Amino acid sequence: MINIRINRVLLLIITFTVIFSVQERAYSQFGKNKVQYKVFDWKYIQSKHFDVYFSQGGYELAQYTAVVAESSLTSLSKNLDYNISNRIPIVVFNSHNEFQQNNILDEFLPEGVGGVTELFKNRILIPFEGNYEQYRHVIHHELLHAFMNDLFYGGSIQNVISKNITLNIPLWFSEGMAEYQSLSGLDKATDMFIRDAVLNNYLPPIEYNNGYLAYRGGQSFLSFIADTYGDYKMGELMNNIKALNDVDFALKETFKLNTEQLSEK
Repeated sequence: MINIRINRVLLLIITFTVIFSVQERAYSQFGKNKVQYKVFDWKYIQSKHFDVYFSQGGYELAQYTAVVAESSLTSLSKNLDYNISNRIPIVVFNSHNEFQQNNILDEFLPEGVGGVTELFKNRILIPFEGNYEQYRHVIHHELLHAFMNDLFYGGSIQNVISKNITLNIPLWFSEGMAEYQSLSGLDKATDMFIRDAVLNNYLPPIEYNNGYLAYRGGQSFLSFIADTYGDYKMGELMNNIKALNDVDFALKETFKLNTEQLSEK
């Protein structure tokens, strides 16, 4: 199982939501300056809920992205009992090399990053790396982040500031929910990872699941909740988070148990 875990770390596209502060936007990464080797000619297509941007040679990929995104959004809206109120831009890159040249984000994106969702304009950035199933997974995963940004934060940093929204979403919840939704529950690889963590006594309580554990532990935790209380409870949980402005309070309200008690179960 150790080898499986290592391979999973190396092969899984680790995605994350980037929520910058003003200081972080001004931060310069010494020695990791971005270099744009290519002149991009950007165009876009529109679907019902998305503006999909693409560059040279990316038209067919943009069409595929729009279809997958609409399908994924239908699934999320049904599962989480919410319809987005804003259009979501998706910027598609033909390769990881082109993805690293983007000027939307200041940060240098290493090889392990397979997709980013940023809060300023709630934009999704995704590179295509040759595997369509992997690409579908990343679209669905990142769309969950954009979906949550729309639900909890109104879809932009300006809305967060103007309405003084202070909701803090734990990493295990945001990444766990993204994995749970994009993989339709608990997949075999995560199940094996968690079993190994339990057998070798390195799985902490859910609130201490950070880094890679946030993905696997959060997905497993939310799968357990859905199996125990029903899938329909996920929508109730999300709406309680918005109403109560706190994940822990929302868990207690929805399941009558606090985070520590649920984690112990």
